[in-house]
Amino acid sequence: MSVAYDPNKLGWPAAAVTTVATLGLLFTAYTIHKNTYRHPRDPMNFQVYHAEDNAKHTGAAKHEAAPAAEGAAAAPAAEAKH
Repeated sequence: MSVAYDPNKLGWPAAAVTTVATLGLLFTAYTIHKNTYRHPRDPMNFQVYHAEDNAKHTGAAKHEAAPAAEGAAAAPAAEAKH
């Protein structure tokens, strides 16, 4: 019961599985990109993230001003902006 060696039939199932998996990953990456990407000039970027960015900068200014408030007068808010 010897099986004839045919190199043309070896590896095709693994190649098919690899191809299908690659196509699935490409489709997943494209779908995620399409649903989440915003162009830098998109007008919604300013509206969506402006409040969060301001909160980060305001929070950092408060932490920097806290030690100065103990010994001396704190700087006005207008001077604390970058």
